[in-house]
Amino acid sequence: MKSGHYEKFGENTHFVPSPLPESIELDSELLELYGEAMNSLGKLAEAQKKIPSKRQFLDVYIAKEAIFSSQIENINTTLTQVLEHKSQTKPENKDVQEVLNYIAALHHGSRMLNNNLPISSRLIKECHKVLLSGVRGESKTPGSYRKVPVFVGSLVPPPAHYIENLSTDLEKFVNTNNGILPLIKTGLAHVQFETIHPFLDGNGRIGRLLIVLMLMDYGLIHEPVLYPSFFFMRYKSEYYDRLDGVRTKGDYVGWIKYFLRGIKASANDVVMRTWAIDELLEDCTKKIETNLSKAFHKNADILLFQLCDTPVVSIGTVAELLKCTFTTAEKLVGNFIAIGILEQQERKKLRNKTYYFKRYLDILEKDFVG
Repeated sequence: MKSGHYEKFGENTHFVPSPLPESIELDSELLELYGEAMNSLGKLAEAQKKIPSKRQFLDVYIAKEAIFSSQIENINTTLTQVLEHKSQTKPENKDVQEVLNYIAALHHGSRMLNNNLPISSRLIKECHKVLLSGVRGESKTPGSYRKVPVFVGSLVPPPAHYIENLSTDLEKFVNTNNGILPLIKTGLAHVQFETIHPFLDGNGRIGRLLIVLMLMDYGLIHEPVLYPSFFFMRYKSEYYDRLDGVRTKGDYVGWIKYFLRGIKASANDVVMRTWAIDELLEDCTKKIETNLSKAFHKNADILLFQLCDTPVVSIGTVAELLKCTFTTAEKLVGNFIAIGILEQQERKKLRNKTYYFKRYLDILEKDFVG
């Protein structure tokens, strides 16, 4: 199946993608993978009822996708670093700011979907503007399609004058009920977006962000808690090989099979973390009830809930979260350390000591799915 043609424009030979296929051959392996991926998404929906649908958990899961998606582009940071800097307006670590921008862009896209704006050029451009705001790509015309050629390995994407029409065609494909199964449709849209490469910078991250938004738009997930980039990062070489295989061989089926494996693995990963977090919170609640006096129970329960959103805190942070005095917060943190919920990592620091909900962070950082 031909996926495009080469066209000489100026000094460069560009690849111009054809319209996406109206159907994909569903061989037995692809159908099995599709069923497995949908089954895993079903389990994720059930797990969401237990934990991630609560707003306090949402940013942590979005941060996972942001970190993995950024790592594919060699922007390297850890979840703990991101959560440490989350409340700061200008983190010193530029990689952390890149990840925070991704989180903000995904939130922005989710809000636009919730306000009934379809997946569209407007939505894509607005998310791109948020992604590159105040970071290394801010000089690369955030929120605007490129006007000059770009080079992606051996690929020279289509000339700039093709981008508007190609993007309009992609928008129609995404929003038209053409009978293609939604997960397959999402995978096809991703490869087409990456081939168009409409921006000067940030195309990979925006393309992967769109996967999550499309899954939400199609009702396959209800919150942006899935992080398929973890699979793409783990099998990074194959990710690029499969994308390239569509252009060089017209191998849409090979890409879709890889994509479905990624969705399945990503959904399973979230489910396993969800149940592990649920067990941890039950254990922490028992410790509070057993070891702390009833006078502390109300604030302790509130703090435990807040730690799932802000697992790295100071005494001042706790006082602010609970709207209590510094002394009350200090006593509660001391109690949480004594019963094994919080740990102090910076032993030698006398002021602004930082405390970690380490068992929770360990679950989020743990390698669950091979």
